Amino acid sequence: MTDLAIGIDLGGTNMRAALFRGLQAAAATPHGDAESAAVAARPVVERREKVGSERDPEPVIARLAAMIQGLLAEAGCADLPVPVGIGFAGMLRGDRGYVVTSPNVGWREVPFGDLLRAKLGPRHNVAVENDANAIAWGEYHMGAGRGVKDIVVVYVGTGIGGGAVVNRTLVNGSGAALEIGHVKVVWDETARRCACGLKGCIEAYAGGEQISRRARAELAGGARSAAVELAGSIEAVNPGHLDAAAAEGDDYALGLWAEVGPLLGVVLANAVTLFNPQRLILGGGVLSRTPVLREHAIAALHVAVNPPAVESLVVENAVLGDDAGVVGGALLAGG
Repeated sequence: MTDLAIGIDLGGTNMRAALFRGLQAAAATPHGDAESAAVAARPVVERREKVGSERDPEPVIARLAAMIQGLLAEAGCADLPVPVGIGFAGMLRGDRGYVVTSPNVGWREVPFGDLLRAKLGPRHNVAVENDANAIAWGEYHMGAGRGVKDIVVVYVGTGIGGGAVVNRTLVNGSGAALEIGHVKVVWDETARRCACGLKGCIEAYAGGEQISRRARAELAGGARSAAVELAGSIEAVNPGHLDAAAAEGDDYALGLWAEVGPLLGVVLANAVTLFNPQRLILGGGVLSRTPVLREHAIAALHVAVNPPAVESLVVENAVLGDDAGVVGGALLAGG
């Protein structure tokens, strides 16, 4: 049995592959804090590429297989049967990595896991999970969830994903559990359309791509905000600029956060009420650079949550950052 494992994070923008040595042993070590575990999770070698505009399954899978084979060759273990675990940005069915739909990658009804297995050959065991589940598993073992048995993880980036570990077991349902980005928060005729095709999802309000599109459209339509000066142009405005403007008292940014923050907070409150975790772990590219928005969301959480559910709750920032998906993928792969 090899002590190597490959973790893959395949999202709507980037694909990243990392080879780890001894990760399972490090995850099983009970002592040490989250920061020490994060140091132990550093990959031996890694590669990163943009997904790009050619998103048909066949060329993407071919590139992914080439990345995996390149990692193995670079590490001098091209002939070893190294397990591969993938966190994929989409809704899955079953346990073989069948993609039902992936709004951010653009796939629908794709037998992804089987196609990659055919490309790599039978030597490599391939496990496929939702990307947020892989992130949750990584944070649980090697990050901010280390040392407890129940966590909920919510990542707000381009989209919004969630994962949970309950009594030390990853919750994945039939493959599409905790698609928290698609919890409905608005039901009336004003509901914004989500990338999934439905209306009123929290991702349509608090996802990074949707925040940016909405703000740019409103600013181009005459709204005024210091975020434009901070960004350099309307076209460059992103959630980080909006949050910096909100911190300076900007009316537009504060108004936007006063709407978005409580919506996100209610979703977090519902997750905490349902799962009663010991830790709620928040991460992702948006929340990591929007402290004002985070404050609004946490305040709303405490208003909306079932009080007994927060008696022992600790809200933590994710520790692993961009590494969470590949670490979780490699742990799910085994090795």
